[in-house]
Amino acid sequence: MTPSDNADLFRLVYRSRSAIAGDAEAVQQTIDAVVAASQRHNVQAGITGTLMFTGLFFVQALEGPTAAVEAIFDRICCDLRHTGLEVIECGPVLEPGFGNGAMTYVVPDAVAGALLDRMGVEVELADAAAAAMKLMAVLVRTGPCANEPVQNFAA
Repeated sequence: MTPSDNADLFRLVYRSRSAIAGDAEAVQQTIDAVVAASQRHNVQAGITGTLMFTGLFFVQALEGPTAAVEAIFDRICCDLRHTGLEVIECGPVLEPGFGNGAMTYVVPDAVAGALLDRMGVEVELADAAAAAMKLMAVLVRTGPCANEPVQNFAA
């Protein structure tokens, strides 16, 4: 994005609980399909994004023009593959914080994923959301993407 593109830069980050049924392979196939569809839709809408899936929770960040982010989020809200959708952050921002790809998919390693899943039920939403966003931002800046678990991440 160029500086003039940032004049209407809007970020929306949400967390939801997975409702995808099936064994690990079926779940991964569904996630792969979601990422592929998101990449196509986001490119068309001029949106960048990052999706993190812990096995129990999704955390997704969308950044781009306000109207485009809101339209994509409206569609996301109707998706039956997740429940309990909670907005973590929503509003204008000065610069992108979650990469510049149409949809980056990050996978926390088993320890970080388990920690995030446990936080989802043991701590307040604000604390869990802040931890999830921090992890996702770190993974986007430093880590492998597209199904490669991030190793040695300490919260």
